[in-house]
Amino acid sequence: MDDPLGNFANIDVEAFLRDSGRRVADFEAAQKEVAAAVGRATAADGLIAVECTAQGGVSRLDIDPRAKRMSVQEMSAAILAAIHDADADLQRRLSEIMTGTFGGGLDPAMGDPDTARAKMAEAQQAFDRMMGDAMGELDRMRRKLGY
Repeated sequence: MDDPLGNFANIDVEAFLRDSGRRVADFEAAQKEVAAAVGRATAADGLIAVECTAQGGVSRLDIDPRAKRMSVQEMSAAILAAIHDADADLQRRLSEIMTGTFGGGLDPAMGDPDTARAKMAEAQQAFDRMMGDAMGELDRMRRKLGY
C-alpha cells in the first residue's frame, strides 16, 4: 500500500527548519553586505578618486587641487573613467557577495541596483511562500495523523 503522505512523511522537520533558518540568516547577511558595499577607483595618477554604492551611485568624488593643472577635457575624462572603474569595482564586490552567499554571481541584467533589490525581494517572497506551503502541509499532516 502506498503511503498517503508520500515521501513528505520521511522529511526531517527539524533539519528542514534549521536549514531554512540558516538560509534566512544568510539572506539577511547578504542584504547588509550589499547595502554596505562600496566600489572605489582613482584616475589621473590618484588626483581623482571616486566611490560608488548600490544605493546612490556616485557617493564620493575627491579632486586633488593639483588636478587644476589638467585641462577641462582631461579632468572630465579622468572623472568619467574613475566613475566607470568604481562602478565596475562595486559590481565585482556585489557578485562576490552573491557568489559567497548563494553560490552564483549576479545576472548581467542585475547591474542596476534597483533591479538587484527587486530580484532579492522577489526571492524573499518566494522563500516565504515556500515556507508557508511547507508549514501548511505539515499542519495538514499533523491533523490527519491526529496530533
